[in-house]
Amino acid sequence: MSETRTDAADDVEAGPDAIEARRRQPLARGIELLTLMVDSDQDTHGVRELAGRLGISPSTVHRLITDLEKLGLVSRTPAGAYRLGLEFLRLAWTTSNRFPLQELASDTLDDLTEQTGESSFFGVYNEQRRQMMFTLTVESPHPLRYTLPVREWLPLHAGASGIAILAFVPEAVQQAVITAPLAAQTDRTLVDAESLTARLAAVREEGYAITHGERIEGAIAIAAPVFGPSGVVGVTGVSLPESRFNAAHSTSLATLVRQSAARLSGYISGTRNGDNDATHA
Repeated sequence: MSETRTDAADDVEAGPDAIEARRRQPLARGIELLTLMVDSDQDTHGVRELAGRLGISPSTVHRLITDLEKLGLVSRTPAGAYRLGLEFLRLAWTTSNRFPLQELASDTLDDLTEQTGESSFFGVYNEQRRQMMFTLTVESPHPLRYTLPVREWLPLHAGASGIAILAFVPEAVQQAVITAPLAAQTDRTLVDAESLTARLAAVREEGYAITHGERIEGAIAIAAPVFGPSGVVGVTGVSLPESRFNAAHSTSLATLVRQSAARLSGYISGTRNGDNDATHA
């Protein structure tokens, strides 16, 4: 009885179908909890804190985290808080060694920055959040450069990196993002749904996105999508100050960016040959 009341409190604004669907998805909730712990800057977490951040009841979090603790995916500290467990770390290390995307991305970005002389970046797309995050950057040797926000979730509609992803997500996801209220990051951010739709069509045609000061004032970015077996998984590209941008060189920069994206897509798909061009993915 008490458990029924707890779940109802979690879904007070949801209908019966939504409530029942959430009750049947403890695995999804457990993964969501682990994801929150991974993305957090904190080393340890309390049950009530996790409950508040997930928007569910403390008793539900306690049940989930107890199951995860039995699997070794989380562990309890002497103070009663929770942290990622040794089994989770083992899985992360094993996966990282088997699929060293960050290492491969680092080599690709080093090459891209060496070829262009500009800061390069790699970002990942989160399907559930419908957002993207920069996970790796290589800074330009120029004293004047822009530093991108690493490990921060960012919207898809602002900036070349987000737009390059948004152009290649499933149409239903794309429409959900475009038709939602869009916050302007700068006075150049495109927030009109019709104009944004037209731009995404152009990005799909060209295989890359270029923006001028739409996420960071005074910055230009060129980005191309990175694909996995099931679709777009991230983005790579370069950023530079407008004062150093030469429009005559934009095509050559875009070519190098697309080549880097194709290289990463090849790593992820297992072909490693970099032949899967963004416009054909």
